[in-house]
Amino acid sequence: MTDPVFREYFLKHSLSQIFKALLSSLCVSCPEDALHFIERKLLAIQENQALEIGWHNCFDDVQPITVSLLATSVVHDIFGSTDDMFQLHLLEKAYSYYQKILTNMCFIGWRQYISKRKADAARLLFLTHSAKRHYVVQSTRFIFTSWAEWVHVRKHKQSDAVKKIQRVWNAVLCKIIITAWRYVVQDAKRTKEYFERMEKDILDTHGQHTDLPQADGQDRLSLLPWKLSAKIFQNLGVGDLLKCTQVCRAWMAIAQTCSLWSQINFSDERQWITNKTVARILQKYRPFITHLNMSGCSTLHHASFRCVSECKNLQELNLSECTNINDEMMRLILEACPSLLILNLSYTNITNGTLRSMSRCSLTLQSLSLAYCKNFTDKGLQLLSTGRGCNGLTHLDLSGCTQISVDGFRHIAESCSLLEHIVLDDMPSLSDACIQALTSKCHYLAVISVLDTPYLSDTAFKAIAEVANLTKLKIEGNVCVSDSGWKALCRASPHLTVLHAPGCTRMTDTSMKYIGSLRNLHILHLADIAKLSDTGIRYIAEGPSASKLRELDLSNCHQVNDLSIMRLAQRCSKLNKLTVCYCEYLTDSSFEWLSGCPSLITLDITGCSIQDKGLIALGAVCTLRKLIAAECIWITDNGIEKFCRQAQDLELIDVCHCLSLSDQSVKFLSFYCRKIITLRMAGCLKMTDMALQYLTGACHYVRELDLSGCILLTDCTPRLLHRGCPQLTTISMFYCRNISRQAALRLQPRVRHWEHSCDDIPCSYGYDSQGRLLQPTKKPDRLESHWEDEEDVSSSARETTAET
Repeated sequence: MTDPVFREYFLKHSLSQIFKALLSSLCVSCPEDALHFIERKLLAIQENQALEIGWHNCFDDVQPITVSLLATSVVHDIFGSTDDMFQLHLLEKAYSYYQKILTNMCFIGWRQYISKRKADAARLLFLTHSAKRHYVVQSTRFIFTSWAEWVHVRKHKQSDAVKKIQRVWNAVLCKIIITAWRYVVQDAKRTKEYFERMEKDILDTHGQHTDLPQADGQDRLSLLPWKLSAKIFQNLGVGDLLKCTQVCRAWMAIAQTCSLWSQINFSDERQWITNKTVARILQKYRPFITHLNMSGCSTLHHASFRCVSECKNLQELNLSECTNINDEMMRLILEACPSLLILNLSYTNITNGTLRSMSRCSLTLQSLSLAYCKNFTDKGLQLLSTGRGCNGLTHLDLSGCTQISVDGFRHIAESCSLLEHIVLDDMPSLSDACIQALTSKCHYLAVISVLDTPYLSDTAFKAIAEVANLTKLKIEGNVCVSDSGWKALCRASPHLTVLHAPGCTRMTDTSMKYIGSLRNLHILHLADIAKLSDTGIRYIAEGPSASKLRELDLSNCHQVNDLSIMRLAQRCSKLNKLTVCYCEYLTDSSFEWLSGCPSLITLDITGCSIQDKGLIALGAVCTLRKLIAAECIWITDNGIEKFCRQAQDLELIDVCHCLSLSDQSVKFLSFYCRKIITLRMAGCLKMTDMALQYLTGACHYVRELDLSGCILLTDCTPRLLHRGCPQLTTISMFYCRNISRQAALRLQPRVRHWEHSCDDIPCSYGYDSQGRLLQPTKKPDRLESHWEDEEDVSSSARETTAET
């Protein structure tokens, strides 16, 4: 079959296989009608076209016969004698070949069947494992969900049970406390009534042998109810109460009421108080004394302090500047006063012995001041941790105690781990290691004061930031803390309300960015920061605390300009106090913006270049009560007149060293501002006695007056003040050469604080004793460059503010 078309046709229709099958079936079956047999088999093949055609496919189900004989007979019948044409061995080869093919085909089919069985078994195993894994996951999920719901229900039931138990416990505890309190109150009431009866008996007995006037009930005070009279007497000091006891028997009975002597202040009477008087008062009222102030009473000694130890109910004791106090006296006081809560020993000579007594006896002490006590050491601080005393301290003042080392602060941290407020002012030796030792165990610090500690660095601030959540921070004169330290502190203390940081020279506008992010800032002091510019002020004015800021100090921040004040005036709606001393770039435009501040009460513009226009604008601030305009040399009588005409509720004004002001300013002030309480006009060289005549004729509420450097005042001034200012308590008359000392002394009995001298005017006043200026002053140029850059923005903002 060399013809490719025929070969393709032959193979496509399986002619060779059909031929083999027909021939084999004919040879085996030997049908009588061969043609009908072939026709029948062909029809069968045609019906089963999908069946693979083999040589045995056309066999009938007949009895098998021997192949060799069959083959011989068939061949003999067809081809005649086999000896002539074929050999028997050829037929055997053909049969063997077909048998081999059949065996091979069967083996291949068997192998395919086994492979399929294995594949089906493997797939079934895989599906079984997957189903088992899915079942386990679903079961686990169901179990876990059920367990979580059960735990939630149990926790909810447990929480409800705890709340119910807590309510029952609180109710029972409250009932117990109220019952105990009722018994205590009843006992205290009986005790009080007993002492009052005893006092009245004593007074009646004493009244029979005294020379006091007998006209009880004749004055207005005696006619008032007893409690109301005692309320009035509460405003008197120790000396005044002692004097009241000598008026009449009624006043003596009121003045000797026990409740008036629960809080005794000997500090205001330290100029005349004696040991005998102190001992008599303390022995008489010792059961009722809870607060005792002996600050500055350096003349008191052993007898007085021994009487202090007899006040068993003492809760607050102030012994600062009592130089005669020693360790033995403190031991007696601490052992005898177990309820002491507040103790002030600043500026005393106590040593480690007092600290040892505190560690044993001061179990309830909460506040302790050892400021400027130089005689105790680290050993004494170590003693505090050995006993049970001082473990509950929450307030500690160690200002000026430069002898404390790192070990001392470590002992403080061990013994006073509950500290919340610590004061470390005036300690130049304070280092980062000291702060790290303190914060190692004091994790409740909320208020820290480190004024005049120039060498604390970012390391100390980061140590504080790691453990403390501050609400108040005071630091002054620091030259090491940079922007990174402020960043760490502000992020760790988002609830900071008071920040006092004047003189921190490394603060920049970047620090202001972090400070401006604080949300509850109320008081901010940033004086003497040379790098603070308008950008830093913008961070503060646009921060979340702008609407809550109440007090701001920008003194000596020389880069602050009108634009900064504009932003503050627009955004800081609750600003009560603003200080912009010596901000040389501020002009009248700044103060015009401040006239729109709705809450401004105190304004300090000392040393600014304000003129009459700006001062008149400030008069529109209806809430302004205190104005400090010292060294504002360009304001005149005209500006004062128009300002006072608007600010009639002014209570304090300071115009010291305003050289252009004269008697007319005081005239307008006296006429319009009748409520003035404090007037300071030191260095006003044009003031004469006429100014005091205006003041005393209209302002009868003046309590504080500073006339230092008013060289034209004469002896007429003390007479006017004596007659026209009945409430005057403080008077300063330094460098008033025309007021004689004899005339000035007439005021001394009427006031608490009296100062006078006839010395020559110092050079700092800018003029001599004859009123001649030592150096002419040049009027500053109007610095409008900063304002013109934002003229459009400011004008539109001002219109919006005016409409509002």
